[in-house]
Amino acid sequence: MKRWLTLLLVLALPLGWGQTSLEELNAAIQEAQQLRLQRIEAARAAEARLKRLGVEVQRKRRELETVARNITQLEREKIQIERSIEALEAQIAQTEGEIANIEAKLGRLKGRMKRLVEKLHRERAGRYLPLLRAQSLTELLMRAGWVQYLGASDVRLVETLTALVRELHAARERLVGLVKQLSQKKSEREARIAALEAKRRQYRAVLEELKRKQADEQVRIVELNKAAEELERQMQALVTRLEAEKRRLEEERRRREAAARTSGRAVTFDIPRELVGELLFPIPGGRIVTPFGKAGNTWQVIQADQNYAPVRAAADGQVFATAFYANYGWNVLILHADNLLTRYTNLQEPLVRTGDRVLQGQIIGYLGGSAIIPPNEMWFSVILSQKGRLVAVDPAKYY
Repeated sequence: MKRWLTLLLVLALPLGWGQTSLEELNAAIQEAQQLRLQRIEAARAAEARLKRLGVEVQRKRRELETVARNITQLEREKIQIERSIEALEAQIAQTEGEIANIEAKLGRLKGRMKRLVEKLHRERAGRYLPLLRAQSLTELLMRAGWVQYLGASDVRLVETLTALVRELHAARERLVGLVKQLSQKKSEREARIAALEAKRRQYRAVLEELKRKQADEQVRIVELNKAAEELERQMQALVTRLEAEKRRLEEERRRREAAARTSGRAVTFDIPRELVGELLFPIPGGRIVTPFGKAGNTWQVIQADQNYAPVRAAADGQVFATAFYANYGWNVLILHADNLLTRYTNLQEPLVRTGDRVLQGQIIGYLGGSAIIPPNEMWFSVILSQKGRLVAVDPAKYY
């Protein structure tokens, strides 16, 4: 059993060592390539978002400029209205001054006429008594027509001034009405300006938020591009390591062949005859999409007809080990003979545990535990131990 302890230590590494280091490198290259493509796609998506944000920023700027122009126009109209109101108020003040002057003149004229009547009364009380009984200036004017001592020019002057006062009062009322109308227009302009100012503040806030998002997207694009470049460098380094490992393995193979030729025997591995043609295909209804040995693979890629398909034990045996790897999911190793194991890679948490006895066809788990292997595929390996060496062989020889 010591050789199986050695085998367990080997298989505890991600897909082994020696020959299986090629599997590690291939898987790492694939993972790096997938991550690089993801970063590139994310950068493209960020660039598309940045472009949309740029269009939105330009649209908001145009809207903001339109609002600013409308505010400027309304402020100009408001200033013009205020100037018109000031001019009208000046006219009202002038009109009120003229009314006051005329009314003062009328008062002085009325006083003079009353004094004249009083004088006439003193001289001819009986003759001018009706004039003294006048109750108002209008009545006095009506009776003044037959008073020969009142000057005709004073009467015409009173009439002219009275008519002028009426006209001035009417003009003042019109001016007051115009002031009210202009004040209403001014209030309307102020309300519209306030509404536009609120909209301008809102647009400015939206514009600032869009600019912040633009900056975030630009930073994200730079970071994604740097990540993609770093993954590209890592991938190139892995490719270099892979080529070096292939050269090393090829040199090792040549040395073995040369040693075999020198000793007069070929390097071969005996296949347990009792298992040839006896292994059950581990995925019902599945098919082989990548045969053993392609691109240096030491496993067979089997594709199920659905995601998360059940996986069956290829033959009777005992569960030798179960292990989980972040990129490959759960691996189950089943010992079928003293020198033969089968390995099932890309399982979810298995239904069996180390030491369990399993029967051929028994479901040991379901696909879909790997981060890089599709959930409808499984890597299936047949591993032999002969003369202290471990080697993966073509599973197709055992079906």
